[in-house]
Amino acid sequence: ETTLLEPLLEYLNHSNKVRILGSSTAHERLPTVALDLAKPAEPVARSLAEYKIMAGGGDFYAVRLLEALGVKEEHGVLRLSFVHYTNIEDIDRLINALDAVL
Repeated sequence: ETTLLEPLLEYLNHSNKVRILGSSTAHERLPTVALDLAKPAEPVARSLAEYKIMAGGGDFYAVRLLEALGVKEEHGVLRLSFVHYTNIEDIDRLINALDAVL
């Protein structure tokens, strides 16, 4: 997962449209990334589905934590998760889709 996280985190670290919650280094993360967006995350997750990207948007039952992190309650976060069958082509498609919907 570290190999797959590196290009995604590189892209996200240079984007002014998202804030990564948690570490921005691949070696310090699990293969789940939560993003604070300037707009509500749930419609963004639905838009990503049009690019064959499965993502979640919302508070994921962590309202108090998100409040403590400064995430707007009405926005929630965009959650991206990897599994053992995710490949680099999926990451490239994700990055292109994020460019299109953000």
